[in-house]
Amino acid sequence: MPLRRIEEFINTRRRDGDDIGTPPRLADWLHARELLPDDVSVSAAERDRAEAVREGLRALIADNNAKPVSSPRPDGLNPEARTALAQVARDLPVMLDTTTRPPRLVPCTRASADAALATLLAIVADAVAAGTWTRLKACREPSCRWAFYDHSRNRRRTWCSMETCGNRAKARASHHRKATAHS
Repeated sequence: MPLRRIEEFINTRRRDGDDIGTPPRLADWLHARELLPDDVSVSAAERDRAEAVREGLRALIADNNAKPVSSPRPDGLNPEARTALAQVARDLPVMLDTTTRPPRLVPCTRASADAALATLLAIVADAVAAGTWTRLKACREPSCRWAFYDHSRNRRRTWCSMETCGNRAKARASHHRKATAHS
């Protein structure tokens, strides 16, 4: 499940905080996932690029929903994030490794946060090629937008959790129907 790393990365932004909100927090997150050597720190500019990549990926997965999640939203889902992602991705250090079968994109070095971001984007490229990318989606609940992998057979799952976000959406719809019926 290589896309699990992408899901985890997108979900570093939560309602109650940001797991990569500072350079040291980003470094800790990357170290914990062995995406960055333990002796390498992260600059403020690298942290800003990581946020641009994260939010760009969040905007991209919103398009994977059966009905794309519209933007902009109060939660910060932003269509311009795709443009920012493209600008950052253009400058990341990647190369085609032809020593593997099949050939794949890899970072030129492991010694920076930018190389870790290149690794994450290479995972996206591999998932697109494998046909699994469209299963990574954004929760339709406006207050959530959590990334989740759609394991359903028909690829129609819309919420990260039926127990939480799905119930909220269904309760709102029921309340709206009752209010409309009484009008």
